[in-house]
Amino acid sequence: MAGKRITVGRASTTIEPGLERAIDQLVRDLAGDVVDVIEGLTEGLAENAQKEWYNNVTKRSGNSGRGNDYRIEVRGDAIKGIVFNDAKQRMRDPSRSGPGRGRVDANYAYYVHRPGPFSTQLQRLNIEEYREVMRYYRATGRIPEGMVAESMKDSRGRNRPVGVSKSVANPQRFDGKNLWKLLVLDPSKQAIKVSLSALDKAMTASGKRFAKGG
Repeated sequence: MAGKRITVGRASTTIEPGLERAIDQLVRDLAGDVVDVIEGLTEGLAENAQKEWYNNVTKRSGNSGRGNDYRIEVRGDAIKGIVFNDAKQRMRDPSRSGPGRGRVDANYAYYVHRPGPFSTQLQRLNIEEYREVMRYYRATGRIPEGMVAESMKDSRGRNRPVGVSKSVANPQRFDGKNLWKLLVLDPSKQAIKVSLSALDKAMTASGKRFAKGG
């Protein structure tokens, strides 16, 4: 296993895995109470976001909800709990041009919004509805307003609508708000307020241990 590379200005060094574990353990021995409070808070936020994600949006691949996770970072005298989402998909980047340069892997989950008040979705037709569409198509040469076809040619190359769906109101339509803000950013503010007392006690206990030399 490769060591962790640390760079400060022009100087750099590598902390080998064994030493890295020892440093991590030292921090946890001296400030373990603080780490536990921060980790509990961060883990709870990530788990809640994952749990509530698909109560707000339609589940397709499941990648965006499953991508919610957390990590703890110890850097110098700072201990950070970070909730993140590592779900990626290929998305178009308008700032790039040229062959193979127009699409990038993006962490798209940060931009997911729950459906707005006018949100619609496509619903496949039953056999009776499709027959009605075909009667309309034979009479006018087009499909009715509000209908969408996957193709206007069938497998034999004949001109006829295939895979027709109708646009209907999305049953999950709501306010269109950003899901990451609703499930992570906003709850984190309240969770921090609730945890202030526990964090204060943990910092006091860690300070006493440090003053005694562990």
